[in-house]
Parts: sequence; C-alpha cells; structure tokens
Amino acid sequence: MQHAGFSEHGFRSSIRSRGRRLSPSGKLLELPRHLRRRPAFMPVQLQAGLISAGVSALILVLGELFLRQRARQEKRQGIQATYQKYAEPLALSSTDLFWRLREVFDTRGAGFYLQGQVHLTKFEHYKALSTLYRLAVVLGWIRALRRELFFLPGAGNGTVERLDTALHSFTSALAEGGHVETRRVASLMSLWSISVTPSTEVVAQAGIRIDHQQRRFLHEAQATSANQLTADDQLRLCRAVADTLTDVIECPRVGVGIVEETRHRAISCLAVREAWIYRDWQAAIGDLVLHDAQIGQRHFEVIGYKQFEAMRDNGEEADRLWLRRLYTVIDDLDIGGDRTRDARIDQLWEAYVATARIIEALHNADAARSRISPATVRAVHEVLTSAAAG
Repeated sequence: MQHAGFSEHGFRSSIRSRGRRLSPSGKLLELPRHLRRRPAFMPVQLQAGLISAGVSALILVLGELFLRQRARQEKRQGIQATYQKYAEPLALSSTDLFWRLREVFDTRGAGFYLQGQVHLTKFEHYKALSTLYRLAVVLGWIRALRRELFFLPGAGNGTVERLDTALHSFTSALAEGGHVETRRVASLMSLWSISVTPSTEVVAQAGIRIDHQQRRFLHEAQATSANQLTADDQLRLCRAVADTLTDVIECPRVGVGIVEETRHRAISCLAVREAWIYRDWQAAIGDLVLHDAQIGQRHFEVIGYKQFEAMRDNGEEADRLWLRRLYTVIDDLDIGGDRTRDARIDQLWEAYVATARIIEALHNADAARSRISPATVRAVHEVLTSAAAG
C-alpha cells in the first residue's frame, strides 16, 4: 500500500540516508559505520575563515576605491585652489597688457611710440619699456601657474581647461610662425607665375624647406637678413629658393631670366622681419621676473616695474639678454606697415586677441564676483567678435 505523497523508492532512500536499510522481509537493518552517509557540513572553523577572508578582501577593495576617489578629489581641489591663487594677479596683468595693446593697435596712430630704434622723449622711452614689462609680467604669471601646477590639462574642470586653452593661445601667438612660411610660399608662387595648386601639406613643407635654406645661406654669408646680401648673393639665393620650391611642389623650374628680373621683389618676400619667442624662451623670461613669495598663499610673485627697469639698465648681461630677445617683438614696430614684410604685426595682434581670451576665461569663471571692469569686458567682447569675423 502506498501513502499519498510517498513512494516505496522514496521511503527506502530516506531510510538509507539515515544509515539504515530494509531487509527483503521489510525489517530495518543497521548499516556498518563506514558505509553510513555523513551529512555534508563544512567545519565551523573553515566557514569562519572563508567569511573572514572574504570580508577582508572586500574591505581592501572598497578601501582602495575610496583612497583613489579621495586622491582624485584632492587633486581637483588642489588644482582649483592654485587656480584661484593666481587668477587675480593674472587677470590684473592681462588687463594691463590688453589696454596697452589696444592703444598700440589704435587706428588713429596712438601706438607711434614703438616706431624707431631710438626713443627721443621720456614718454616714448617709458611707453616702449612699460610695454615690454607688461609682456614679461604676463609670461611671469603664466610661468608661475605652470610651475606650481606642472600642467593644467586633465584636471577635469571646465573653468581651468578654458583658461589653459587661452594661455596656450597666448604662448602660441608669440612662438609659432608657420603662417609666415606659408605666406612666403604663396607670394613667391604668385611672383614667378607658378600656376599649380599644391595641397596645404605640400605648401607647408615648401615653406619649411625654404626657411631652412635661407637661414643656412645667411649664416654662411654672415648676414642677418637677405636685404644685407650683395646683389650677386641675392641672385644666388633666389635661384636656390626657386629650385627648392619647384622641386617640392613638382612643377617646371622658373626660368633664369625671370629670377633675375624679379630679384628685388623676391628678396622682399624672403626678408620678412620675424621675432619669434620660443616656448623655452618664454619660460626663461617668466623665471626672470619671478621671485619666491615671502608671505601669502602663492609660492611666487612678480617683480615690480622699478626692479624691472633696473634689471634692464644695470642688470647682469645674462638677464638683459632675455629682455633683448623679448624686446625684438616690439623694436621699431610700425603697426600700420606692410604685414607681409613684418610678421611681428600679426604676431602682436594674435597676442592681443589671446590676451582678450585670457580675460574672458577669467571673467566667465565667476562673473558675479569678477573684479574685471565692465569697460574691459565690453572691449574684450569687441576684440573677440572682430577676430572671429576675420
């Protein structure tokens, strides 16, 4: 007879699981001890050990994640704190430079004091030297910020990243002259009636090759400009440049008669006045005007105008060398001159626009508490709008 919910097979299995079995006659028999099935229980000590090890591993993982998150947060807070320490002096120095360059590029000729190698009046001397000082001060604060932060990219903070982009545009404006090389190639192609249309990459390659070729030629001739060469040397240079240009862009060579006929105009294309301040030079100039801060939260401060003028007039020759390099940007600069003959005009204009970008980034970071005057904000907007329009 079979009860509900139980079968004979299930009943026998249940009996065997308890160490007994049924005889053929149905009687319960005891199994030998070694044949009895023991319950599959893990020892308590082993269970406790595994649980303890698992908890410890979990604590280590969570602790590591917490420490990494905290380190990232502290890094962001440190970058933001450093940014705040240098935002105000950088805004002040950028504003001073902005208004000076705005005066320099005044179409009414207010920047006349940069023209001429000798400044006859105290006013002209002061204006030229203070323009140099304002350029150096901005480089100084940029250098201080870089030295304290090492680098800005990757901070994960939009405000800091926008400022870094603006600072990069300023240093690039002073350091990079690739557009001058490209313009030189275009001018020579037009002068020699070269009708092919090379790619942008080929034009850039031609510009670099011609620039290097001219520098080597001038070095061998012990001249600093193509204008200083003799007529024969100028002709040799023009022929060499013409051959290089046609080789790179893969077009027929320029005739000898055409090169001779256009020598003066070709030399004008080659003798573009340049004064690029390379990034390592900018860092050195920045270091020159910095000193360790004695008080306050900042590690660095910038020297005052009095110390700067004393350095320029009576400082060590090694220091004055760096100031002379920076001064080449504004030395005898005619803003109303031919931009194709003097690359420094566009160079200083790009620095002017980049200065406006720095001010905009600093102001937009906290417009409600910004100390940048409304007049400066309006002027900055005007310059950036004009630059965007081309």
